[in-house]
Amino acid sequence: MYLLASNRLAIVFLTLSLVLSACDSAEERAEAHFQAGLAHLEAGDVQRALVEFKNVFKLNGQHKEARLTFARLERDRGNIPVAYRQYLLLVEQYPDNLEGHRALAEMALETASWEDLRRHAGVAKDLAPDDIEIKSLNNTLAYTEAVKANNAVEANLTIDAAHEILNERPDLMTARQIVIDDLVRSKDWAAVLGETDTALGFAPQQGNLYAIKLRALQELQEPEEIEKQLMQMLQVFPEDTSVQQTLFEHYVDQNNLDAAEGVLRDKAEPEAQDSFSIQRLIAFLAEHRGTDAAIAELDGIIATGGINTPRFKTMRSALKFQLGDTQTALGEMRELLEGAERTTQTRESEVEFARMLLIVGEPAEGRAVIEQVLTEDPTQAEAVKLKAAWLIEKDKTGDAIVLLREALHQTPRDSRLMTLMAHAHERNGDQELMGEMLALATEVSQSAPEETLNYAQHLITGGDLEIAERILIDALKQNPENPELLLALGGVYLNLQNWERLEVVLNTVRDLDEPDALRRSNELRAQMLSTQERKDELAAFLEELANDPEFGLSADIALIRLMLTQGDVTGATERLDELLAEDPDSLNLRFVKARVLTGEGKFDEAAQLYRAILKDRPDAIRAWTTLFSLEIQREQPEQARAVLKEALATLPENPDLLMLLAAEHERAGELDQAIAVYEKLYPLSNRSLVVANNLASLLTTHRSDDESLQQAQHLARRLRGTRIPTYQDTYGWVAYRLGRYEEALIYLEPAARAFPDQPLVLYHLGKAYAAVDRKEDALRAYQAAQKTGVALNLSPTLEEEIEQLSAANIAGQ
Repeated sequence: MYLLASNRLAIVFLTLSLVLSACDSAEERAEAHFQAGLAHLEAGDVQRALVEFKNVFKLNGQHKEARLTFARLERDRGNIPVAYRQYLLLVEQYPDNLEGHRALAEMALETASWEDLRRHAGVAKDLAPDDIEIKSLNNTLAYTEAVKANNAVEANLTIDAAHEILNERPDLMTARQIVIDDLVRSKDWAAVLGETDTALGFAPQQGNLYAIKLRALQELQEPEEIEKQLMQMLQVFPEDTSVQQTLFEHYVDQNNLDAAEGVLRDKAEPEAQDSFSIQRLIAFLAEHRGTDAAIAELDGIIATGGINTPRFKTMRSALKFQLGDTQTALGEMRELLEGAERTTQTRESEVEFARMLLIVGEPAEGRAVIEQVLTEDPTQAEAVKLKAAWLIEKDKTGDAIVLLREALHQTPRDSRLMTLMAHAHERNGDQELMGEMLALATEVSQSAPEETLNYAQHLITGGDLEIAERILIDALKQNPENPELLLALGGVYLNLQNWERLEVVLNTVRDLDEPDALRRSNELRAQMLSTQERKDELAAFLEELANDPEFGLSADIALIRLMLTQGDVTGATERLDELLAEDPDSLNLRFVKARVLTGEGKFDEAAQLYRAILKDRPDAIRAWTTLFSLEIQREQPEQARAVLKEALATLPENPDLLMLLAAEHERAGELDQAIAVYEKLYPLSNRSLVVANNLASLLTTHRSDDESLQQAQHLARRLRGTRIPTYQDTYGWVAYRLGRYEEALIYLEPAARAFPDQPLVLYHLGKAYAAVDRKEDALRAYQAAQKTGVALNLSPTLEEEIEQLSAANIAGQ
């Protein structure tokens, strides 16, 4: 027994000895890798050094010097995420390591990770309370928090502390940044220049300093200095294409087109696989030198041959097409594509060719070309966009959604695909999905104007004005002088009645010096004054605009209308007659005169004036529709119908006139004719929501066959989720007809609340209540419909419905 125990002890001691020996060996091997890494570093071979340090960690994860060196290297290489993780591991293993906490605090400041900065700068302060760099980091955190809290007293203390730190360490950028930021906030641009120059002397590679200095020069309007600054930035950051773009834009802003063109030519590479540099040059020439100059440039490039010749020929044909030389452009494209090798470039050219065909009214050939492209490459994004657009136009939204979904799977960050998907969802009645896609398109486009405006309009329509305001402001940060964004934001502020912010927007638009934007901003200002009931100021404002040649006529007309609303008919008429004496052929003035005559009850004179307008301009839709309305107002329905018939003989496919004709048929009880007109009108009106609603309503209230019901279902899906009472009634009634009674009630109840005196709406609600066995509610709805006193052509009649329900209630008691 003793021998056995002794053997066991010997085995244990042997095992422990072997383990300890292995540990020593691993540490020794780790140290050897560390020393090898240092040797590689000394020789300038960073990659091999990094490999050696990773080997250290495999053998000894606690090796402090290796971890520190590895983290320093990654940070110096700009690989901040990796460096951050390495320093984080270090301070977890060695919590009192000052260098690790300092580095983590500095990187947290660079990435605006304020909680991490607070944590690591705080620990570093405890470890080295007198370290000036640590003091500066904590001072930067205090400054940031004071500015965010709008605490001027605390902010001033931190600014003073930054100046004291700079007296001791003028090269310390954390303190220098506080001073510069304070000067930027106070808009002391001359002082900003001085501070940034000093800072750049210590940190000539720090990009944000150049950006701040550039902004100061722009604010001080120093174009020559801006050019020098950008040239210097090109030397410091030769690979930064944004600097080249800024220099190009600067030259364009200064109307130095030769220099701007030179920037583009320096980068133009006809033989590059990506032809973007040539596209930019051609676009510049087309805009600033004329399309002929752009075509001549392409002629020269094409003459040299090269791998991109088919692409450049396509660009040249597109330019000729834009010039209006459509047949030449189409002929060149046919020649280019005939017998062409089936390549990616060939398909790109075919898409451009198809786009031309669709524009000139050759949809069959254009669509055939697109189908061929998609047969070979179902993911060709531009072809998908064209096909999806026509599918949506044809109300084939399901097919469009499938097509777009597959394309987005291949190209997940294409904002145009997302916008088309939003339109498909809109046509399909999915307002929520539409909003999600518009929001996503805005995000991936980085708040580009077109995508932002689409989303903003959707939000405004839904009443989400605060969200619309936020996304428009975000977009304006990227495009601060975009007039469309500014005017949309102004419209939001008008609706919110935030007059102070609206005033800021209007002043900004005025400073842009763009006539069309200024005209629209003046309309916003007039609306603001009108909403505020500042009538005298509005009159003075319109008078001022009327005397400005840029806005004269439109302002004069607005002033005349204001005078009419204020009851000054004599003054308005005198001003109008003076203007007509100066310009008797003005269409707008003649329209206003006709309306004034109508308002005075001078119907014959008004009618004669409308006839005179139509003699000169038989395509003037407004003259036809107002003349029709005039005859209705005169209580001459037959004469009104004669006017409408005459108008349609002149303009047989005009949507406004067809809408009037459909409404006339409805008023006369000629519902089959009304349905026929709406069916003709629907594609002509770009599938208007109003037309879709009216047609679906007639199909379900006037007809009972399955085909009409299916047609109504197809139309009404666009109304799903609507908050408009008229549309709610239509959608709810279609849902009822399809047997979806609970869904029907969701729409019919708010519709009936909005239209408590509309018997048909109340009747629809009563039928839905009866279908879900809410007999008392149904009876009340029928009785409310009966009390309106309006007869409904129903079978069974409203009285019979009430009798049946009353009898059922008595029997059930």
